[in-house]
Parts: sequence; C-alpha cells; structure tokens
Amino acid sequence: MTDAVAWTQVSDLRVRLRRRWDRGAFLKAYAVGDEFTTVRVKINGPAVADLVERLGDVRRWAEQFERDARTRGGGEPRFTIEPRTVKSRSFGASDVPGRLRIDTFAELSAFLGTTDDVATFDRLRGDSTIDVPELDEWIVAHPMAVLEHRADWSGILLVVRWIADRDISELDVRHLDVPGVDTKFVERHRRILGQLLDEVRPTSADPAGRGVARRLGFRARPSYTRFRLLHPVPELPAMLTELEVRTTELAELELSVRTVFIVENRASFLAFPDVDDAIVVFGGGFQVSALDPLTWLHDREIVYWGDIDTHGFAILDRLRERFPETRSMLMDLDTLLAHRDHVVVEPSQTTGPLTHLTESEQALYRDLIEHCHGPSVRLEQERIRFSFVHATAFGVGPAR
Repeated sequence: MTDAVAWTQVSDLRVRLRRRWDRGAFLKAYAVGDEFTTVRVKINGPAVADLVERLGDVRRWAEQFERDARTRGGGEPRFTIEPRTVKSRSFGASDVPGRLRIDTFAELSAFLGTTDDVATFDRLRGDSTIDVPELDEWIVAHPMAVLEHRADWSGILLVVRWIADRDISELDVRHLDVPGVDTKFVERHRRILGQLLDEVRPTSADPAGRGVARRLGFRARPSYTRFRLLHPVPELPAMLTELEVRTTELAELELSVRTVFIVENRASFLAFPDVDDAIVVFGGGFQVSALDPLTWLHDREIVYWGDIDTHGFAILDRLRERFPETRSMLMDLDTLLAHRDHVVVEPSQTTGPLTHLTESEQALYRDLIEHCHGPSVRLEQERIRFSFVHATAFGVGPAR
C-alpha cells in the first residue's frame, strides 16, 4: 500500500512546470513562433493494494483531479488527464490519473497563471519594435529578462535609443538627457543596458570595462591619486603638503623624489613621518592598475606597506607585477610576532597562488592561509605601534 501523501496533487504538477517556465524555454519558443510541443508530466498515484484497502481515498483523489482539470467556470479543460490502468483481482481493471497533458500554449499559461505575463511580454516587445527595432532578436532570445525589467522597460528603451543615436565617447554619464531617467537609474540597470547596447552598436563600448561609464561607452570617469609630500619638491609650491589630483595629470608632473611609499591605511598615511626625497600615496584598497599611467614610477624606489593578511599580500603581488622592484615594509613575521595581542580576524581570506612575493613573504602568506598563527590572522597597519614603525622602518626614535 502506498502513502496517500505521496500521490501527486495538481499543485505538485504546477510547481514542477513553473520551474520549467521560469527557465524561459516555454516563453522563448512562443516568442520565436515555434509550434507548441505537447507537455506530458507523470502522475504518481495509487497502487493495486490501494484499490482494495483505500478505495474511497482513491476515488476522492481521482475526482479532485477531474475537477481541477476544468476551469472554475466549468468551461474548457485546463489540461487533459491521460489514464493509467490498474488491475486487481477484486475490482478488475480500473483507470486512475496517469499523466497530465497540456496541448496548447494558452492552456499552459492558464494552468500556471502566467497569462498576464505573456500579454505583458507581447506589449513590451511591441513597444521595443517601435522604439528600438534592432533589439527584437535579443528580446526573443531573453524573454524572461524583459519581464524581469517590466517596470522600467520604457525607460530602458529610451536610454538605449538616446545612446545609440549619438557619439557619447566624450560625454560623461551625467550628460544623459532622458526624461524621467537619472544616473542612479542607469547604474541600477547597467547590466541589461550594456547587453542591449551590444546589440544596437556592438563595437562602441568596452564589455570588460570597469564602471557603468566605460561599459556603456561614455567617457571614463577619471581616477585620482592622493599623496603627501614628505619633503618639499621644486615642482610644487612649498606650502602644499597634501594633494589629490587626476592620475593622468600627475603622470605629466614627474616629481623629483627618490622614494614613493604606498600605504593602505588613512591614519598611517596622515601620520607618516618626514622622509627626504619622498612622497607617500594613499592606496585605500585601490586597484593597482590605477597607477599604470604614472610611468615615471619605474624610475623610483617603491615601498609598499599593507596589512599583514592575505589580501595585503595579494595587493603587494599585483603591485610588484607592474613594478617588479617594489619592496614591502613592515609585512614580515617579526612585525606580526611583536604585535600578537593586536591581531584581529580577516573576514574572508584569499588563497590563490601569488607569484611575485619574496621567499619570506611567501612563507608568511602560506602561514596565514594555514592558520599557523591563529585563525585567519590579520594585523592592520593602524594596530602597529608607531614607535615600532619609526624604529624598524626608519631606524629612528618615536615621533615627538
């Protein structure tokens, strides 16, 4: 005897077919215009013993299927039930529901409650055909993405049309002039806008570009470099000690310094001691590639000071890939051991191979991954005593 709970209910079939619907294949076939393929889904029902021992339950279960097969108003069937014959010595051959069959797309939509979604898709596709006809092939291939953005689809089309109709390579994204659309709208929908613009003008943007501006083809937002002068330089007025300038402009201003320190912590940046012929750059978790325009750095001594954790070493690795002579500062085992009581937990570690570390750096990086000094150890720059920084890194006493 089988458990009645295990007998398939119409709600179970709806859930199974809804999963298939949500993957988009049904609506895509409809959009393409393919002939509907009959859907059949197996129904798990009573066994022979159930006819003998639970005939009433079997009848009620089968009658419920018959009722559910019809619309609420008793009109045309919502689906067809294909019978399965069960034979017993006591009752002979009896038919019970064996498969659900749906013969048309309209029946499927009615069964799943997606008729309104289909009508919405048809309307949005029609609007797109008028406003941006070049998108029809993409829309047919991605109908669920269209429905996902139904609330903002008209605005998305306006943005695509506006961008497609002009050269925006020298425009900032803020120059976008579409009624009811602001930069937050563009940022929120940057992914689908990029996909649609690839269809309209496939060579106009940078698919791998970082940020919404590059992805959509606008002028890239400038990157900035913040630095402090640790000693006066002739290229800048003596009263200036700290600046934040466009990186491309700093690239043209070759500073006459011997050493460039790069630190990740704001407090360390602001408290960095005076050093002859040097500047200190505030990284702040920066993308190392932001320093690429500063080609004159290749002729300078570069010193990187990051947190003693896996991500600190990952940044050092990326920096040294671009500037091979970079040396690290206060990112060693002695510094870590001298501040055991100051360590915290790194929220999430990176464990990938780093190929540009020195032998001692590599050993400490491996120790961190293997938790040799505790679970996910992290020693942040600001937790290192500044007397230790002065004595170890610069060979002088603490700042007065």
